[in-house]
Amino acid sequence: MIRPRTAAVTLALLLPLAAPLLAGCGIKPTGVVESGAPAKVEVASPGGAPMAYFVGPDDRLVPSPAIKDPTVGPGTGLARLLLGPGPTEREAGIGTRLPGVSTDAAIRSGPAYLGAGRFEVRLPFDVGPLEPLARSQIVCTALSGLGTQVEVILSGPDTQLPAARCDIGA
Repeated sequence: MIRPRTAAVTLALLLPLAAPLLAGCGIKPTGVVESGAPAKVEVASPGGAPMAYFVGPDDRLVPSPAIKDPTVGPGTGLARLLLGPGPTEREAGIGTRLPGVSTDAAIRSGPAYLGAGRFEVRLPFDVGPLEPLARSQIVCTALSGLGTQVEVILSGPDTQLPAARCDIGA
């Protein structure tokens, strides 16, 4: 049993220690402070495996490494991209801005070296009407195993677009 005098002395000793906790730290609350856009980061693919760049819920490119199938080759990431996100990626809200293609068409598409740091990607669909984000998906995916100083020319049945670079890590 606690004696009243002991309890009073203990309370008197602990009260000065508890006062700062009850008063807070003296920092006044503020509203949201805008600090600019998020940093751009270049994501390294595991073991040199190509990446497929899909679109996240915030309309930004999201790299998706081929962890289960690390076959090296610049066309592998592109085939994954053209086939679309898998079930796990879709559950996470990751999608694509590209039209769907058959497995055969996805496998046949791939970058072909043109020389002088340029590659051409021949696609089975029209490239002229693609929105910029869709074009970036293809360009960044094609370059994921090749480097950022290389340019990609997108070609479709309708037209050939000017050479472009991936600006993800810029």
